[in-house]
Amino acid sequence: MAFLTGNLSQRLPRHPNYVFNEIPGDCSAIHELVSQEKCQFIKSTESCQNNVFYFDYAYFLYCTIGEENGWKFNLGVALLVSVLILYFTVLATTADQFFCPVLAVIAKTLRISEAVAGVTILAFGNGSPDLFTAVSNPKDDTELMFGELLGAGLFVVGIVAGTILVIRPFDIYPAGVVRDVVFFIFAVSWITVCAYDERFTLSDAIVVIVCYVLYLAVVLIDFFVLRRKLHEEESRMSIAGDLTENNDYYQKLRNETVMVIREPTKGSELDIRKTRISVFVDVHHRHPPPNHHLFRDFCEHINPIHGDDWNEEGWFSRMLTVLKAPVLFTLLLIIPVMDYTAVRHGWTKLLNILHWLTLPLMMLFVTGLLCKTFLSFPVWGWLLICSGTLMTVLFATSRTDRPPRYHMAYALMAFVGSIQVIYVVAQEVVSLLVTLGLVLNLSKSMLGLSVLAWGNSIGDLFANITLAKRGYGKMAFAACFGGPLFNLCLGLGSTMIVRASRKKDHVAFSREGAMGENCEWFLVQLLATILFVLLLTGFDGRRSVGIIMIIIYLLFILFCILGEFEVLHPYGTDHHNEGEFVN
Repeated sequence: MAFLTGNLSQRLPRHPNYVFNEIPGDCSAIHELVSQEKCQFIKSTESCQNNVFYFDYAYFLYCTIGEENGWKFNLGVALLVSVLILYFTVLATTADQFFCPVLAVIAKTLRISEAVAGVTILAFGNGSPDLFTAVSNPKDDTELMFGELLGAGLFVVGIVAGTILVIRPFDIYPAGVVRDVVFFIFAVSWITVCAYDERFTLSDAIVVIVCYVLYLAVVLIDFFVLRRKLHEEESRMSIAGDLTENNDYYQKLRNETVMVIREPTKGSELDIRKTRISVFVDVHHRHPPPNHHLFRDFCEHINPIHGDDWNEEGWFSRMLTVLKAPVLFTLLLIIPVMDYTAVRHGWTKLLNILHWLTLPLMMLFVTGLLCKTFLSFPVWGWLLICSGTLMTVLFATSRTDRPPRYHMAYALMAFVGSIQVIYVVAQEVVSLLVTLGLVLNLSKSMLGLSVLAWGNSIGDLFANITLAKRGYGKMAFAACFGGPLFNLCLGLGSTMIVRASRKKDHVAFSREGAMGENCEWFLVQLLATILFVLLLTGFDGRRSVGIIMIIIYLLFILFCILGEFEVLHPYGTDHHNEGEFVN
């Protein structure tokens, strides 16, 4: 009984990192207040506003509705879940109709392979917005940052890459996946060692940056070596008169170095759109005027619902079409379609000219520059002058029946516009998920590795899986390693460089939180398992490999949930005296 009734002050806490990690003024303290005080707390606490992008969902729940209004509060939560589904629809439509086609165009234009496009263009496109956010907020809590970056890496490698293999299995380039896994394991291991004592030096952060630079250099060197071998093989075959179709070595080199534009699957929206547009090809006008069918072509492209398809669809498909129609209509007005498999590569004269007004207008609005002034003149005024002049020139120098010589400029517009839309919507997803995490009273570490990691990876999820469905599985799979490595090395490294450079001793405080080591160990285990299983299959990316990857991630989430509810100890939460713990 003495053991059971001993002095409680002498007892050791079960999870010191977990229980005593609350930061003064942290938004999670809202659950210690009565319902009537929570609205004022939301409005007056700075940490509650850190994840607000455009809409303040926490204010909507706790102030506009109020937790004391039980059923109304629950209805508000259900409404936010519905809004979340709407955001997912926007992301899926943007990835499918705009982002993925233009990625293939850019890769084809730059003459790079699918894998190189995945670890460069796609990784930069998906990761650069998150990188800018991390660098612009270097004072944010590192516990969230570690959980978010490492959790996102686990999610993308485990769930997204695993789903890609389940959807579209393919033969994996051995040297490529070994390179990606080895660099990833080294980066995670280095970060684990550096952050073990919660001190991240300036030199430690520089090594993290250098790791990614070396990775990128190895990727490019490998690509150029393969392309040189391809040219040598083509020269040898031309001399020998060999048939390319019967040369397995040549085909393997070509598959790893040449980007092949694939036709969309039958029945896809793009295929349907091509069929719809083809009916307007007038055989009686071999030399039509420049503005032939100008408005007819515009209305056809901007219409998100087609009558023939509507008649063939069932009630459920019609309902989805109606729900998605406003989203697709808005996106078509903002982002140009650039697709080599589409009629005229997606060129629609009137609509594409209008994009020079709508896309800059959207970008200035989301960046908050629209109402600013430049040289004592409003920015929106400059936009109207510049866009109006350019639109007039484009109208005079283009035709409706074929794309102009400068049509490739629309590839950059489509890429930037898609990234902007995905980033804005993904930020709203993060903000909404954080609010739902607040309602569920998730800890900061759990919030980072689950809610924030999923929210920040939602763009990768939709873009990469859509690419795989379109036949670009190699690009998507490569991006599942290159993207998280880009975010981890440059995001964490840049943030720690900024933090350390502000200290006299050039050492930044870096707390991983209770789940930080969980993420690191499971990420290394996941990467090592992928490499081991692929070695057993001869680098055949089978569905079973993808299922194993997904199972490992689900085990990670289960482990974290059990740690969240203190059923078991997460890594790095051994018993210590309360006095030894320093926040």
